[in-house]
Amino acid sequence: MTMRFAKLAAACAACLISTSALAANAMVLRVAHAMPESHSYQKWVEAFRADLDKLAPGRIEVKVFPSAQLGTETEYLEGMKLGTLDGAVVGRHGQVDPRLDVLNLPMIFRDEAHKDAVMRSGSALNQQLDQIMYDKGYKVLGWGELGFRDITTREKPVRKASDLAGIDIRVPNVEPWLYAFKQWGANPTPMDFSEVYSALQQGVINAQENPPEIIYTSKFYEVQKYMNLTNHASIPCEFIVSRRFWEKLPADLQDAVMKAATSSRDAQVRLSRESNAGLISQLSEKGMTIVQDVDRDSFREGAKKTYAKYGDVIGTPLIQAVVDAR
Repeated sequence: MTMRFAKLAAACAACLISTSALAANAMVLRVAHAMPESHSYQKWVEAFRADLDKLAPGRIEVKVFPSAQLGTETEYLEGMKLGTLDGAVVGRHGQVDPRLDVLNLPMIFRDEAHKDAVMRSGSALNQQLDQIMYDKGYKVLGWGELGFRDITTREKPVRKASDLAGIDIRVPNVEPWLYAFKQWGANPTPMDFSEVYSALQQGVINAQENPPEIIYTSKFYEVQKYMNLTNHASIPCEFIVSRRFWEKLPADLQDAVMKAATSSRDAQVRLSRESNAGLISQLSEKGMTIVQDVDRDSFREGAKKTYAKYGDVIGTPLIQAVVDAR
């Protein structure tokens, strides 16, 4: 008994030493995002960490920094270039390369299957988008989703593009979007997201646009009456690591990282879609009038003018490739 106990103790000690050695030698992957811990960004990175730990136990320690602890998304991109940060979940692809504004164009996506075909199918187009990012110094682990964006208004519903005439609406500071909303007759106003609620409350603007999850969590139902299901755009997000971090990984770890990234990406997309679908009815319960009979075709003329306007910057063949993706 004493001998068996001694052997067991020795085996346990060896295991502990081995585990400690693995932990000591583990690479550290520092990942930042600007959303709160309740957001799908956090769940995405946590799922990635859990999956990676199963595939390559003790080899990469994933440290997550949510809630803008490490600054803005622009600063994340700079940090990855400088080597002070390894990865991030962001939505700044157009900032990385203007060609990637193709994913931000209004009315570019028909439906969810279309988005999957463009960004999650492994197609030549998908690889082209990934390569643009890689050439700029970032490895795409996965293109995520925040959902189709809808317009909310205070004074009147929007059933067709012309209903936007004269409406002061907050939009992200993305050039193609500013141009598109002007084509639809609106007065687009770029504004930091943190200022949107108070601007709506005070009447500085009387409309905004976002996916249902953001409309709900930001309590825009308190200062907006109509939720118009325009589905006019769907800006994706992306989980990226720096090229320098990626290239120092051995081949087997690259394989493990991509497997974990793919499974966690799929979970994030599924969660986002389920959440957005369920929140429409909850926004109705909060008192919003849900306008479903939107003539989406009425937005296409302005969208096509936007494609023509930015064809030289983005590349007309790339725009057409996204439009034609199946």
